[in-house]
Amino acid sequence: MSGPLEVVATIHVQPGRVDEVVAILAGQLETTRAEEGCLRYDLHRVRRDPETLVMLELWASKEALRAHGETAHFVEASRRLSGLLASAPAVRVLDPVVVEATSP
Repeated sequence: MSGPLEVVATIHVQPGRVDEVVAILAGQLETTRAEEGCLRYDLHRVRRDPETLVMLELWASKEALRAHGETAHFVEASRRLSGLLASAPAVRVLDPVVVEATSP
């Protein structure tokens, strides 16, 4: 089993379709947050680019993230988003950068 994973998913929406996409994604928030291993699942809009959305996620393990991608509600939301996005979401899994403090 792996440790926690931070995920950033950037979603570029077709012009004029952002309200539809937000409705679909917002409808998934509580269901996803209730999944085993979901520690954070928050939707944001980019302030200076309102047709770009960002999902900030924290999963207990890569297994939890993999299971999320196989849930019926994720598969259904993906189907509903088809045709509304300008491109496939850019999903990035992050690794922390540990920097040791320097002494004065």
